[in-house]
Amino acid sequence: MKTTSNALVLRPEYFKILIDKVHEVFINKHQLTRLPKTFQLYGYGDFDEKKPNLKSDFEAIGSEFINGKYLYDKSRDLEKGKPLIKLNQYYKTILLLYLGYDNINTFLEDHKLSDFEYQKQIDLIYSHNKDVSYYYNNYYFGEDDTILKGQSIIYDNWKKIKHIFMYPLEDGTIREHYSHGSIKRQGDTISIKTNTLSGDRYIDGASEIYYIGHKSPSNIKYLIGTYCTFDLFNNSVAGRSILEKCNSKEEMEAKSKSPKIPPYIAMEVRNKRIVNNRIVPRNELELSSNSPYASLYGKLPGIYDLTFNFDDGFVETLKFKILPTNFRIITLTENVYIEKDRIELLNKGTVVNFRFNFSGIIALQRVNIYFKSYYLKTDSNTQQGVFSGIDNENRLVHGKLTVSYSID
Repeated sequence: MKTTSNALVLRPEYFKILIDKVHEVFINKHQLTRLPKTFQLYGYGDFDEKKPNLKSDFEAIGSEFINGKYLYDKSRDLEKGKPLIKLNQYYKTILLLYLGYDNINTFLEDHKLSDFEYQKQIDLIYSHNKDVSYYYNNYYFGEDDTILKGQSIIYDNWKKIKHIFMYPLEDGTIREHYSHGSIKRQGDTISIKTNTLSGDRYIDGASEIYYIGHKSPSNIKYLIGTYCTFDLFNNSVAGRSILEKCNSKEEMEAKSKSPKIPPYIAMEVRNKRIVNNRIVPRNELELSSNSPYASLYGKLPGIYDLTFNFDDGFVETLKFKILPTNFRIITLTENVYIEKDRIELLNKGTVVNFRFNFSGIIALQRVNIYFKSYYLKTDSNTQQGVFSGIDNENRLVHGKLTVSYSID
């Protein structure tokens, strides 16, 4: 982060909290029953340097001279009813350190009067620091099925953003793609709309949205969200993106040009991408390459009774049903909950694939199931299949499967 203005501007209600907390720490530190007189408290005029005073306390924290009357004058501004009270960078830092805080945002969050008053104070701080820029590395799963990265610069009081996406080329060089956008905060999210240069004019680019909670966005290390845009091949795409904050522009540039992707980023964004190819279907069979097998998919609803035969002779069972209205899976086995599920028809609709993650009283933690789809076209209600997965003791398991199917 780079800034040329680090003063702190507070609304009177928050300055009162700040100065009251300073007084509270002072009393506790020196084991007093009440505050001393003004001269002695702030450490100016005719005061005794050997007795407790804020001037000496502050000078013990910092390395510069403290003018005791400075803080007294600010407290007088509060009494006079000034609408805004400004602390310079050094006194702001000293006061926060005296209270045990590294930054004002954390202090404000810990002493929030209300969401409305808090937001007014945060907006005030931003409006007096418009020259601050924040630097991020941007990670997402992009074209050619690889993790890509870029540079993201946020400026103008969190109202503007500039993306520079980096595309490695075969000759070892990097092609840069630029976009510029506006940021809008809505409750606990920020949304971004960008424009990108196409030929000699700017066209609509990506839409992004990130969750930030009720914190000041400038203090967030990672922004996790989603994007929706067109890729280099003009396919509409959407996916997860992560912005990782850097301490400086130089750090951002160095990391963005490095081919290495941090593992904690890779495991979160790899394959998190949806691609809609450039097609205009004339009927339902042209929605995708899987569409011709939709009639079989439509026959999947019903009741399934599965028997898992482990290689060591152990047997486990599971019963569930697939609803005909929305293809939702409902567990019929007592004390078993399916946390995640996925249904697919593979090999031109000839194989059914179920993938489950379980919670509850069942020997399996996670399982991948395969069996033939012939039962969907005949009267046969029993099929043989195979399974593999992880049991509830974290062992890799596999075996044969018996599937009994009936129409609900």
